[in-house]
Amino acid sequence: MKFLHGQGEVITERYQIVTLLGQGGMGSTYAAVDLTNNQRVAIKVVSLQAARDWKTLELFEREAQVLATLNHPFIPKYLDYFQVNADKDSDNSDCRFYLVQELVEGESLATLVERGWQPKEAEVKAIALQVLEILVYLHTLVPPIIHRDIKPQNLIRREDGKVYLVDFGTVQHIVRNPQSFVSTFVGSVGYMPPEQLRGQTVFASDLYSLGATLLFLLTGQSPETLPQKMLKVDFRQVIKLSDRFAHWLDQLIAPVIEERFQSAKTAFFQLKGKIQFNSQKNTTIEETKNIKYFRNPRIKVEKRYDNLVIKVDGRKRETLTFLFMFLMPIIVFLIGIIKSTFIGNWNGVLSSLVIILLWLPILSLANCFSKETYLEINSETFTIKHSYLVTGTHQVQGRTEDIAEISQKGTKCILWEGIKSHYFIDDKVEGSRFYDLHSEDIKSLVAQISNFLKES
Repeated sequence: MKFLHGQGEVITERYQIVTLLGQGGMGSTYAAVDLTNNQRVAIKVVSLQAARDWKTLELFEREAQVLATLNHPFIPKYLDYFQVNADKDSDNSDCRFYLVQELVEGESLATLVERGWQPKEAEVKAIALQVLEILVYLHTLVPPIIHRDIKPQNLIRREDGKVYLVDFGTVQHIVRNPQSFVSTFVGSVGYMPPEQLRGQTVFASDLYSLGATLLFLLTGQSPETLPQKMLKVDFRQVIKLSDRFAHWLDQLIAPVIEERFQSAKTAFFQLKGKIQFNSQKNTTIEETKNIKYFRNPRIKVEKRYDNLVIKVDGRKRETLTFLFMFLMPIIVFLIGIIKSTFIGNWNGVLSSLVIILLWLPILSLANCFSKETYLEINSETFTIKHSYLVTGTHQVQGRTEDIAEISQKGTKCILWEGIKSHYFIDDKVEGSRFYDLHSEDIKSLVAQISNFLKES
């Protein structure tokens, strides 16, 4: 096989070749030294003459463009991109394109397994968490990026265990709804989800590829060679894993998109164990452990997956009972007195005005005491709803990532969205027999919400 460059060769009077790192369909990769600063770099080169088609050059150029915009500690840094006309005065003239990146001193996961490496479950989990962190970064960029080629060959592991994601030639910027995005066929057989074979990619496509990669690490076999059951890889016939990790892997490699984790962030926290894991989406909600410490039984806290829901029920039934059994007779009695006393002196409009004024404070109290509060926070958004008997529902929504703090001020619970404050709880009549929230309850709620945000 003919190599484009030999050891010691200098390119553009700057980069000196040290050794060949690898060769594939997209070109050759060399370890080199930047003679201007003695930095070790990786140089990827594609020859126009050797390129199979224009698509190869298009993907190579896209990789350079994408890498130039990325800034993540475990994605090799972009350093340079250029082209050179080689042997331009001969019949073998060629145009070569070069991409220079930070050199990661390590070996691909594929190479390590080929050499006999058999990682334990804990090691595979650690790798999964590192890759998921990278995917969270890529998927939350604007516009988001889907890698589309997660596989053992594209994950480089250093001696200290740190894992880097490489080869961004097949990435796709998502500028439309990712659930309906269709692109050209790219990826690697065995690591592609079913939808990618049809040219469709979503965020969960990268998660499937990661799951297939983890199976390769655990079994030492390519995923397509593993036994299948109902169109799904049945890895339990080959490897024994903890129930929790096995359930997590099941959801990562589900053939149906909707049955997979929908975001890298959710998959990350479920694996890390900071969010309660349920193998069934419709399982019973488990209340938080601190629920028994609330003095007021109308406070309910519920967790499921990456959701936190807090409800503070109002006293709607007691309020209506009070209105109709106690206040209503009094109001009717007063209206009768007004009509009998002033019917000859006041006109109908003035009488009606007096009646309305009598009702206003009653309705105001009913509105206050019947108030129901609802807070829901998930990985993407938060919603605060205040429902009143008289004035209806008031709602506030925002992004979870914009929540700066949850604070307490007396019997007030405040959610800070940047510099904007939203009163989740504002009990102005503490200790009242109608609306008996206490500062200890508020303190516990603040702790519940703050802990959830730290974990999510």
